[in-house]
Amino acid sequence: MKNLLATFTLLTIALNSFAQNQISYEKGKLFQENQLVIDKFYFVHQTFADAFYMTDLYKQLSDDEMYAILHNAYYSVTKDEKVLVMIEQPSGPPARLAFNFMGNTEKLGDILVLATNFNKKSRVFEEKVDSEESIYRWYKIDHGKLVYRKDLYSKKAEMENRESNSYSLIGMYLFDDNFENDDKVKPLLDELLASNKEDIEKLYGYLYLGEYWLLQNDLIKAEAALEELKELLKNSESIPKGYSLIANMATTELAMMKRFNN
Repeated sequence: MKNLLATFTLLTIALNSFAQNQISYEKGKLFQENQLVIDKFYFVHQTFADAFYMTDLYKQLSDDEMYAILHNAYYSVTKDEKVLVMIEQPSGPPARLAFNFMGNTEKLGDILVLATNFNKKSRVFEEKVDSEESIYRWYKIDHGKLVYRKDLYSKKAEMENRESNSYSLIGMYLFDDNFENDDKVKPLLDELLASNKEDIEKLYGYLYLGEYWLLQNDLIKAEAALEELKELLKNSESIPKGYSLIANMATTELAMMKRFNN
């Protein structure tokens, strides 16, 4: 806990710095490989949503700009060097995204912290970081995986996800820190998509199928799954229109992975 508080203080200082350009960086050198040995897919999957969609930056940034930010963070963050990204806003202080490594924390071991100055309550970027309302994310680094702290495996969570619906267990197995359940993902996906489940469950089935193929680095099959998702969303009479955001996020994630693999 003391380590987390110390890092929060350091990141708060970093996030309270000022930027002159539209997008600028404070970071070390750009390496050829990720120095924390994090798989590209897990890095992109976790950070693009939290950095851009949780903060509404996706409304402001192009795919190329989002990729540039993730590229610089992925290839520059090290155990000793954080990456601070500053993005000018039309009004108010610049957006700040800080990527920072913390080693050997008490509960999670090695982690990556994504810190922002975006207030989730007021929905604006603030000059000062609010310890209660500013968006912060902690991810466990585990043999290439990047696992959100609330997605850690437990028997209780597994039981709850199994009983809730046909897709929650798939999402858990995809993104938790238990490697032993990884081979259960594809059979569960095949079973769901071949069933007569409601459209909303099939929607998540295609979403996770796309994630599965991205993890396998098969961008062609990932894009095919995304097209199935979009077609279902377009034709379904039961899926609320607000779920179109899922398609938008999946489209952005695929765009990021295509750029990382070029």
